[in-house]
Amino acid sequence: MLKDIRYFVIQTKFNIKNAYALRSAFWIGVVSMIVNNCVFFIIWSLFMKSVGDINGWTGVDVFGMLGVSMFIYGITFGFFHGVVDLPQMIVRGSFDNVLISPVNSFFKLATSSFLVTAYGDLLLGAVVFLSYGIYLQFSLYTWLLYVLAISFGAIVFLCIRLLCSLISFFIYDGDNISNQLFEIFLRPGLYPGAIFPIKLKTFFMTLVPALLTSAIPVDIIKTNSLKLLSLSLLVTSIWILITFLVYKIALRRYESGNLLR
Repeated sequence: MLKDIRYFVIQTKFNIKNAYALRSAFWIGVVSMIVNNCVFFIIWSLFMKSVGDINGWTGVDVFGMLGVSMFIYGITFGFFHGVVDLPQMIVRGSFDNVLISPVNSFFKLATSSFLVTAYGDLLLGAVVFLSYGIYLQFSLYTWLLYVLAISFGAIVFLCIRLLCSLISFFIYDGDNISNQLFEIFLRPGLYPGAIFPIKLKTFFMTLVPALLTSAIPVDIIKTNSLKLLSLSLLVTSIWILITFLVYKIALRRYESGNLLR
């Protein structure tokens, strides 16, 4: 396991170094994504200014939520982008290269491709969610809750993205279906949890756990709720187990593209 993690770290460094070789293109990609994301902050700022607080959520809370969401998106697509390309790898038969590697197939898959623009999400998200904590003067205990909640959200986000890609093992040319399913998961996480009725909010925390990747970390801070944090841990654990089982089943269904003959 330590060997696999070491491989993951080394390969990630190589991907970043390789992308940074074209410095202008690298920074254009990062900055363009930051500028693109700033549009969301402007829109939400104007919206919150017009309607005021939403069930206790202020404009600052919405900014914190967006920061968490962008940070988690940046982690997944910046360090694990290979899971996004999995459907195309299956179609091309290049998934063979993952399976024949002595490294754990998940770590090999995760680092098989790289997305520069995700680091724009990662940088801006980190600045915003850290600024949120500084602005509200989080205590060390609050920071711990916040970081744990974001960690759970990042794990769930990665699990769902991988599960959507695994559909291609069961449906031929499932790339479009994979992307559409991921969009269904992604959309509810772009809105404050306060706008949802309690039953719908529970649904988007468990069966479609989009809120864990955005609004729930902020809710945990606002309510200082260990119960909500424990629920996040439970849901995260369940989705890890589901993803692990589906991944194992999917690997058994793969038929080699015989790309190496």
